[in-house]
Amino acid sequence: MTGSSKKESSRVDEPTISLFEENSTSDTKKTFIIFGVGRGGTTMVAGVAKLCGLDIGKDLPINMEDNDFNIHVLRKAGIKPVHHILSSLKERNETKDIWGWKFPRVIAYLPYLRDLLVNPHLILVFRDPVATASRQILSGKPEVKAIEAVQQLQQRNMELVKNWEVPTLLVSYEKSVRHPEQFVADLCSFLNVERPAGMSDILKFMQPGRYKPI
Repeated sequence: MTGSSKKESSRVDEPTISLFEENSTSDTKKTFIIFGVGRGGTTMVAGVAKLCGLDIGKDLPINMEDNDFNIHVLRKAGIKPVHHILSSLKERNETKDIWGWKFPRVIAYLPYLRDLLVNPHLILVFRDPVATASRQILSGKPEVKAIEAVQQLQQRNMELVKNWEVPTLLVSYEKSVRHPEQFVADLCSFLNVERPAGMSDILKFMQPGRYKPI
């Protein structure tokens, strides 16, 4: 696997790694997919992306997940997820040039969309697997099995990244929180947008804790 990460010797604690950026097929049409695992920091990344100008949907819930691409919401509504997601993807492709969505478990259906995605750009978020598995552990799942499940899912995500070889940003949640300004700069570079002049709202949103509205 080859990457195009821009390394600087002074950056010893990088919050992101960029891969395959040279494989972008267009500067004017891009589809960004933000994913990882549940409780894995994807909401923070999606919120910052939105604050930096990326269109990830309208009237989003507090977890930043577009209901048109959320298989759990669709199933609860009695809607067949695959059919609805394909229809939504087609509609967005026809009406938007640069857009995206966030869904942690997108690996469940993303492989089936490969040929329909316009210039896909992946943003894969990593977080400490113990923290990520905490909710499952509190719900009674054995600790080892919960942590293994998180690691196995991230391995599937990385296999997709390796096989697709499309522009990809790998994000460390912990390092991004420790170095928020560098993370925002890296994310804006990957999105190919100007870094916002005012950072106060973004820095406030990135502070660990509860979900925050935008």
